[in-house]
Amino acid sequence: MADVEISRDNYLVIGKTDAVEIDVDTFLCKGCGICVEMCPRKVFEWSKELSEKGVHYPVPAAADKCVRCKLCELLCPDFAISVR
Repeated sequence: MADVEISRDNYLVIGKTDAVEIDVDTFLCKGCGICVEMCPRKVFEWSKELSEKGVHYPVPAAADKCVRCKLCELLCPDFAISVR
C-alpha cells in the first residue's frame, strides 16, 4: 500500500499518492454523499469537521486504493471532485 498524503489548500482537500491525486473542493461540495456511496474502491470517508457551508465533506483518505476510474468526478453534481 502506498502512503496517502492528505493536505489542505484553501477550499481544497487533496489526497495524493505517487500514482494519483484527488482534489475535493469543499466550497463547491454540498455533502450529498454520491461519491462516498458510489466509489467502487471506497476511497472516500466523511470529514470530522464541517465545511463553511456547514456540511461534512468527503476526504480521499484511501487514495491509494483509487484506480482512476473517475466515477466520483463524473457523478458529482457540483463538479467538486478532480482526479488526476
